[in-house]
Amino acid sequence: MANISDTIEKFIVSSLENNSSVDISRNSLAEYFSCAPSQINYVLDTRFTLDRGYIKESKRGGSGFIKIIKVQNTDTNAYLNNLITDSVGDEITEKRMGQILDKLLNDFVVTEKEKNIILMALSDDSLSMPFTIKDKVRAKSFKNVLTKLMNSSKSDE
Repeated sequence: MANISDTIEKFIVSSLENNSSVDISRNSLAEYFSCAPSQINYVLDTRFTLDRGYIKESKRGGSGFIKIIKVQNTDTNAYLNNLITDSVGDEITEKRMGQILDKLLNDFVVTEKEKNIILMALSDDSLSMPFTIKDKVRAKSFKNVLTKLMNSSKSDE
């Protein structure tokens, strides 16, 4: 038996199957699934993130309307740029970096070999420094790698 978060996620994903974006109302979804609007927020915040291939836009004045956009593979540079500016931030854990790399692998932005090299080079074991700065150094290095990927994809065009 699937939990409510899984059910809500599947519903939204199925709405995106034939569309590049979908507008949803948190309150309408909460009513449809007989749950609190905060449950919808939880699903949106944890399952529809940039590193999973989604961009969310709040629609002002729409009383809780959100537009979810499925990132297309043709938007690789925009996607990488958004990762650099929004998802990586000033600090990133090894686990979160791995999740982003899994998404990049699934979208054919990196190969399995490239993913493993990046993971190894920026792992906790490879970064021999105090934990207080490890995630900051990893974020800066990972942003540099993503920038290089973005620049190399531009030169391929």
